[in-house]
This record gives sequence, structure tokens and C-alpha cells, in this order.
Amino acid sequence: MLKYLETVTEDLLMISVLIALFWSMCRLAFGHKGDRFIAVGMIAGAVASALMAWAKNKTSKIATNQWNFYIFLITIGLTLLFMVFSVIFGRKHRKLTYYGSDTNAGIGAGGWMVGILGCALTIMLLFYELPDVMAYPVNFETAGKGVMSAEFFTRLAGYLLALLLIWVYVRFLYACAMALDSTRIVLWVMNLALLANAVRCFGMAVSKWTGRARWIKLLPSYSSAKYPWAFPIAKFCTNNTLFFVLVIVGLSMLIPVILFVKNLRIHGEYSNPAQLRKLKSVARHRRVISVIVAVCFALCVLNLTVVKAYNNQEVELSPPESYELRGEGEDARFYISLEQVNDGNLHRFEYVTDNKVDVRWIVVKKPGAGAFGVGLDACDVCGTAGYYQRGEQVVCKRCDVVMNINTIGFKGGCNPIPLAYTIDSGYMIFEMKDILAAEREFK
Repeated sequence: MLKYLETVTEDLLMISVLIALFWSMCRLAFGHKGDRFIAVGMIAGAVASALMAWAKNKTSKIATNQWNFYIFLITIGLTLLFMVFSVIFGRKHRKLTYYGSDTNAGIGAGGWMVGILGCALTIMLLFYELPDVMAYPVNFETAGKGVMSAEFFTRLAGYLLALLLIWVYVRFLYACAMALDSTRIVLWVMNLALLANAVRCFGMAVSKWTGRARWIKLLPSYSSAKYPWAFPIAKFCTNNTLFFVLVIVGLSMLIPVILFVKNLRIHGEYSNPAQLRKLKSVARHRRVISVIVAVCFALCVLNLTVVKAYNNQEVELSPPESYELRGEGEDARFYISLEQVNDGNLHRFEYVTDNKVDVRWIVVKKPGAGAFGVGLDACDVCGTAGYYQRGEQVVCKRCDVVMNINTIGFKGGCNPIPLAYTIDSGYMIFEMKDILAAEREFK
């Protein structure tokens, strides 16, 4: 649950804030006429994202690195054009564009350019982030238990909770921007946020270039001696995605902060107590929505820092236990006393082959009858990450899927790869040839 709560928040929070700023700017600048820009951008972006999600998951024709590189370049270009038209050209047509006080006077040429560029930016923002988020529910790892399992609903709960948190944040951010009723402030906050995103996109695009991707034909060949600035920029931007998310979301917080401060005092004239009560109610409402945005901001930051750190903490596998090795060469056998593994806990064993490969396997007694769950400490889905015990559960270290102990020893899903064994005279016996055959899984 926490994994998708944090992941979806990090994926969507930044673009959701940018789109909310664009929507509020359009509404303040053009009135209801401005809704057409955001509507076209969101519908086109959602449709394009759905098609990309399908192509990524159902075909092998999508090279993500190539697509992302050109998405970054287009986003940078659109951002620069948007800033130019919104600041320079917009001032020349102050009365006809978004600076005008009469939103019904007409959008004007400058307004159309700002709206179209913002619409295109909305499409590109969604097209980059949304496909993976759309595909998450399809790719929930449930150890083969399907959509009616507790694992699926736990992950879905985190996924939906993240969407709810983001929706509440941007919904009240939009309300704050509308209550502030200052196109100039909203526009400058949006431009600064878009500029921060453009810097991130530039660094991400440079990282593809410094990686000497062969499909990049429009740029000169990268050389660290000729372009010493490139690698530090690429390294910072690729390793600090969270920094840019927090910067952009932090910039958006200027709007509720300004609104809250402005409404600490009553503004406007009144001639009777009823009008005064109305003014106080409006100011109180504006302070409340500002506080709601601040609370959502704090929850998002907590989610992206504390929850993320908790999700990414390294789980230490329990140390391997002892066994008795009898015989020599491939005819040797491993003997493990049943008393040693008869307590229902997970027991890990390890053998280092002549090729210096650590082959690990696990044993856990199944509930009820005297059967055992036995398999390699690896699976076909998550590789050699291994399994650990959490309470009475056996959990995959990499994908956090809880194993059904009764299915350990059966092939499929995130279950441990089965390992043959026999039981004789109070011992669980493993053949050396089977352990050596498992060497390929741990190389």
C-alpha cells in the first residue's frame, strides 16, 4: 500500500499542480472561455497516455528512452514559447488578453497563443507521466492470486489514496487561485514552476546525450573534455527528481499563503452588521481553503520523504543456518534436522559453490499437517532479492508481496523456485546436483 501511495504521489503531484495553475490562469484571464484550453489539453493528454500505456504493456514497439528524450525537448521548447508570449506579447495586448479586467471582451491573438501553448504543455506533461500511472493497477504483483486477493486491494488502496490526496490538493489550490483573483500572481507562479520543470527536463535530456545514445542524431557527439558542464547537470537532475517536485509544489504554495495573509483583515466597505458578517464569512472561508491546501502540502511532503524513506529501507535477510554435508562431489548430500525447521519460521540455508556463487534456499513448515514449503531464495519475477519473515508472514524483499505459505514449493508468480528434497530418518535431505543446478539462478 505505502509503495503506491508514495510512487503515485511523486509521479502525479508535480504535473497536477502545473495543470491546476494553468486552469486557474485561463479561468481568471478568459472566464469560461478559458475552460476550452484545459479541456482539450486534458482530454488529448489522457487519450494519448492511454494509447501509450497500452503500447508499452502490450507491444515491444515502444523505446521509452527515445520517446522521453523528445518529450523533454518539446516540453522545453513549449515552456520557453509560453513564457515569451505570456510575459512580452501579453503586455502589448493587455486589454484583449489575460491582463484585461473584462474577461468577456475577447481572448485576442495573444490570449490564443498563451492558451494553445498551455494546452500543448498540458498534453506533454500528461503524456510523460500518466501512462505508467495508468498501468500500475494492471501490473500489481499479487503472487498469482489475481484481482480478488488482499494483496491487490491493499495496493489499490494506496493507489487510490494517492489520487484522492492529489485531487484534494489541486482542487483547493484552484479555489485559492480563483479567490485571490490575481492573474498576474498566478501567471508568475506558473512561469516559475514551468521554468523549474524545464530545467529538470533539460537535465534529463542531457543525461541521454551524455549516455551516448546512438539514436540521438540531432546533437553533436558528447565529449567530457569538450562539454565538462553536461555530466554534472545530468547527474543532479536525474538523481534529484524529488527536489524539483518539492520546488514546484512549494512555488504553488505562494498562492494560498498570499490569500491567507490578505484575509487576516476584513477588506471592503459595509454599511450594516449583515454586510460585515458576510465579509467576515468570506475572509474566514478563504483562510480555511488556504489551510486545507497547506495541510495537503504537508501530507504530500510527509509522503514523499518519510513514507518514501520507509519504503526504501533495506531489509536485512536473516543469516544462513547450519547443516550437515555428507559425501563428496556431486554425490554429496545436505542433511537438515526436522527439529531445526519444525517451528513454522523461515529458515535460510546457503552453499558457496566452487565458482564462488552463493546458492540460497529456504524452508518453512506449512500450517496444519507436517508438510514443508521449500524453494530457492529466488523467484522468476524478482530474481535473487530473497524472502524474509515479517511476523508470521513470508514476504518478497523486492516487491513486498506476501507469500501464501501453502503455495511455497509450487511454481508460478512470485513463489520461490521449487527445490527437490526428501525426508528420511528425521532429516530433510537435499542433493548436491540440485543445489549446483540452481547456481545459474544466483550468478
